[in-house]
Amino acid sequence: MKITKLIVAACILTGIAACDTDKDMAVYGEDSGAIQIEAAINTAFTRSNPGAAGEQQKQFNEGDQIQLTCEDGYLTYALSGGKWAPTDNYYLRWGAEPVTYSAFYPVVSGASTLNFTLPANQQRLENLANADYMTCTVANATDDGSRILRLGMNRKMAKVIMTLADVSGQGKVQGVKIGSYQGYTNGEVVSGTSLISPFITVPEGGKAGQNGCSYTAIVVPGKAGASATFVSLNYLGEDLVMPGIPELQPGKCYEFTLKVEGSVISISEPIVSPWDSGTIQGGDAEELQLAAYYVKEQPAGNATGMDWDNAMGVDALRNLLQVNGNSAVSNANAVKLDGKKIYVAAGSYEIAKENSGVKIEYSGYSKQVEITVEGGYDPTSTGTDLTKRDVGKYTTAFVRNTASNASATTNAMFCLGNQIDITFDGCTFDGQYKQGDKGDVNGFYAAAGQGNASLQLKNCIVKNFNRESASDAGAAIKIAKGSVFLERVELVNNRALNRGGAILTNNAASVLFMNNCLLHENYAPGAWGTTIHAGNGYVCMNNVTILGTTGTAGNSITVNGDARFMLSNTTIVGNLGNPNGVFRAGKGASLVVNSLFAKGAGVKTICIDKNTSTHITSGGYNVYQAADAGWGAIDTDTDYSSQSLPSAALTDGVYQWTVTGTIDEFATKQAVINAVKSFDAAVGQQFINWVGEDGFGVDQRGAARNAGKMQAGAYDAGL
Repeated sequence: MKITKLIVAACILTGIAACDTDKDMAVYGEDSGAIQIEAAINTAFTRSNPGAAGEQQKQFNEGDQIQLTCEDGYLTYALSGGKWAPTDNYYLRWGAEPVTYSAFYPVVSGASTLNFTLPANQQRLENLANADYMTCTVANATDDGSRILRLGMNRKMAKVIMTLADVSGQGKVQGVKIGSYQGYTNGEVVSGTSLISPFITVPEGGKAGQNGCSYTAIVVPGKAGASATFVSLNYLGEDLVMPGIPELQPGKCYEFTLKVEGSVISISEPIVSPWDSGTIQGGDAEELQLAAYYVKEQPAGNATGMDWDNAMGVDALRNLLQVNGNSAVSNANAVKLDGKKIYVAAGSYEIAKENSGVKIEYSGYSKQVEITVEGGYDPTSTGTDLTKRDVGKYTTAFVRNTASNASATTNAMFCLGNQIDITFDGCTFDGQYKQGDKGDVNGFYAAAGQGNASLQLKNCIVKNFNRESASDAGAAIKIAKGSVFLERVELVNNRALNRGGAILTNNAASVLFMNNCLLHENYAPGAWGTTIHAGNGYVCMNNVTILGTTGTAGNSITVNGDARFMLSNTTIVGNLGNPNGVFRAGKGASLVVNSLFAKGAGVKTICIDKNTSTHITSGGYNVYQAADAGWGAIDTDTDYSSQSLPSAALTDGVYQWTVTGTIDEFATKQAVINAVKSFDAAVGQQFINWVGEDGFGVDQRGAARNAGKMQAGAYDAGL
């Protein structure tokens, strides 16, 4: 036997005694001498398929890992496609001499066939599964001709279930924890104890913390410990403790009835049975299915997120959303979250932590998982009260870690992969980069991995992100593929080296819709779109104000790209160092209607490539200064170059200007809608449906326009 490196090109294996080495190529799936494993649990119970019958109950779940050890070293095997295979470029081969093997599950930090630390937080599916410690030893194993090493895994843990009874009236039990020894060291149960946060099951029609609610924990069995805490909880505001861990046996299930009488906790004699049935990984508690999730800056109560009094904290939220490589866990999370809302109280939530943000993806699920995250709630909210919401007063901020290891963070605060449709409403996203910093972090990366992600931001602010150390841009939002919808969103003080200080799109399948948005103080001084660079796809805007920032390159421009643009009721104001102006549609057939293009401190507005014809169609009623000749103006557009416009400044969140007598053609609401429809048979109508026709009859602030005489741009004085 030896550990043989996997090589996909031809090589000669060095001969070692007790090994079959007469092969010119070492490829695990083709090597007849490779040790294949089969693993089953030595009980009718399965860790992962408890609803199955017969032998299927002994099967592990897709993605599970077991570590196998022998005198030559150790390897990790993962279950993939119903077969166990090595996870790296090495594998074991049968030799002529007997060999003793040992194995353990789960493969977690610090675990071995002799050592294991029990996870104290078992409130989530994967944490409960990772508490289900098993080991196996196969002495003097030889090949019986099948090439298979059979592992009979022995459970080292016990399971405890406590069910509430006789809880009076509206009283609620909170913060239940179950005592256990802390794990194994050198094969022996350690003497220290800890308190386990258990899985919670709420019966149909019942309430958390009341009669019928049950708590499940996987614990380390051992001798009775009279002084150690077995149960702790809070009832009617009083912290209560019951000492005395009972003697427990591995592979057994202990079911207790839990009662609180006055200030005293009592439990029944347990019902003891073999641990041989279950409905989820690691135990038989069904995962708590919540109608919604509640989040506070600091976790409260039992921290399950079932209500404000038991709100989860940022770590639990991150774990709830984070992609999981185990498809079974990922699909279970999808079921938990699909169609659900996550309510987040005011506070600062470090969601981009250590070396990464959060990637959200459900590739194996049957449909896009729809999640809504709502911020702006009063942190003093209790129960399930949703009336205390004020986005302006209560700021819910998702922030990037700025500690000593912050420079390790790359990519995005939120990476959206496949099969996700997520909405954020009333949230602030703060990269916390300061002037002079050079970073590598987007706010959002839509369709990371080329999936079908959909992102919707409503009433949100995205600020202080930086991609000046990165090879690409889109500091606030990068769209590789998928759809992004921005409604009443402010993008401010985001920086990149070039091509999109705020937004970058670069895929033909990308779609960006914007309505009632403000973009200012976003920088990409190196080259091209200082605010937006749209290399491909569709970009549609209505009632959007964009204030340009200074550039340094000869080709800098405020909004740029080869995408197909549609701008209605939109204002773009230029700045210094943008010699190509404020807007360039390089290749894609684009349309502008009733929009304002002001040069500001710059030298021109609409740009067309030299020696090429324009790609812009005018829907009329645009007002522009110092545009390239031949950009596509029609009779109802107005060249405003002879008139002065205000400097690039905001009043009431919008660029305001006064109409003069130079302008004698004004759009109607219907004329704008008709122009948008004409832009693209499919996308134009989709944009109208998303905005709503009434949305073309107000300005960016929401002030009503005169439907028969509308002012160009995102601001309307009410002509």
